[in-house]
Amino acid sequence: MTIVGDDDQSMYRFRGGSVELFTEFASRCEQATRRKTSRVDMTRNFRSRPEIVQFYNDYITSDPSFSPVRIIPPKPLVTVTRASESIPVIGMFRPDQESLATGLAEFLSTLVNQRGLPVGETGREIRMLKDGALGDVVFLAHSIEEESYSPYNHELQERFPGILRNQMETNGIQVFNPRGQALRTVPDVRSLLGLVLLAVDPKNTIIDDVMPTNEARFFLMQWRQKAQQFVDSNPPPNDGQALRGFIRDWQNAAVGKATEDFPQDWPVLELIFKLISWMPEFQRNPEHQVWLEAITRIIASAGMASPYRMNLLQNTSDDHVSLSRLSLVRDALLPIAENEVEVDEDIMPSVPRDRLQFMTIHQAKGLEFPLVIVDVGSRFTRDHRMQRFLRFPDRISNVVQAENDVESYLTAPLRNTRKGLDRTFDDLVRLYYVAYSRPQSVLMLVGCENCLRYGTGKNHTQKSIPNIALGWCRDKTWPWRQEYSSRQPPVRIEPPFLLL
Repeated sequence: MTIVGDDDQSMYRFRGGSVELFTEFASRCEQATRRKTSRVDMTRNFRSRPEIVQFYNDYITSDPSFSPVRIIPPKPLVTVTRASESIPVIGMFRPDQESLATGLAEFLSTLVNQRGLPVGETGREIRMLKDGALGDVVFLAHSIEEESYSPYNHELQERFPGILRNQMETNGIQVFNPRGQALRTVPDVRSLLGLVLLAVDPKNTIIDDVMPTNEARFFLMQWRQKAQQFVDSNPPPNDGQALRGFIRDWQNAAVGKATEDFPQDWPVLELIFKLISWMPEFQRNPEHQVWLEAITRIIASAGMASPYRMNLLQNTSDDHVSLSRLSLVRDALLPIAENEVEVDEDIMPSVPRDRLQFMTIHQAKGLEFPLVIVDVGSRFTRDHRMQRFLRFPDRISNVVQAENDVESYLTAPLRNTRKGLDRTFDDLVRLYYVAYSRPQSVLMLVGCENCLRYGTGKNHTQKSIPNIALGWCRDKTWPWRQEYSSRQPPVRIEPPFLLL
């Protein structure tokens, strides 16, 4: 029997995964079978250039507090088999998210259009291979959500991946990030679902009948408004009655005035596919196709439990006409408005080669890319307490709290008695170790430049932003700080990568 794993990349505790099943396997096996295991350390790396391997070797060994949680005895450092191309790990840090997105978009635009660009002042250059494309690049982050909904003011707040998308498109570059946008917020999805609402609920009464939350009501009404604007724009094909006439016929059917040639019933999916004839992006855009699959999946799923099987009845009693429509809104549209429906981008056999892919670090585990961009601090401009769980926790995570709640019911300690806050820190260390070990040729770190501030005060804690991703130790020491002889500390530390 062979057990294979890497304790430094154990990052699925939120799914119930336990690194201790691996690190303690030898002792448990001997206790249960009285047989000893033989350990083989596979340390040869065939993926990354030496500069990248050196960077993540230094990263995983820099914090003494992380050493006790690693396998005992410690495994050797990863060794390199690939030759160096003299390209250092690089970093791009800017004052704010907008300037960072602008700089990163221009960097990628130059790389793609000119097939290469210089790095630093020593003649080194990043070059794309003959068959290279933007699909060789990936943007990794803790979260790739492009917008977040604020329940306090019912507003959508744009986040860095969304800002980056806009800047990339300004530079003529498209991205692939269908999971980064909630279905309910995607502009074309709002229009499509709003058209369905206009067609089946002309008097806007069903929304009240399904009793949505305030949050869901906000999105349902927003969809209707967006759809009405789309209808008023008279999109092609617009010969004859066009979209306006199509919606009007459906509204007449909804109030019992269907014409004789209107079908007895109409599957909701057929209505969806008819409507997208006015929305060509759903027919040709890979991201739109992923979103469309999610919409049709929830409709099909809801139809399995609905007495109307997601069919919209027309020429029958008024009760069934209205109830078939209420079933659609309640069982299919309302879950989307509540943000309970996730997209499945795995339906795409491969990401289009002409697009920049956005992925969470969890998604990227086990994958490799020629050039990897890791977001280590695009949202961190100061040491705000509400962001510490993302970079330097001051309390245990929800996952650790769940472990603590369960542990008292187990026959043995769940996490080898390691403190909860340490386990929370351990998760962040492993997360970024996985990110830094994905690239083959180029690793690039991006964030706001305040993340690199040296810090002021007696212990240099003022104005600094502790961040595990940038080499901080959990005792708040920072090995990246260089010594200085002047009266004032430097404004910025000297990071172990080349700043662009």
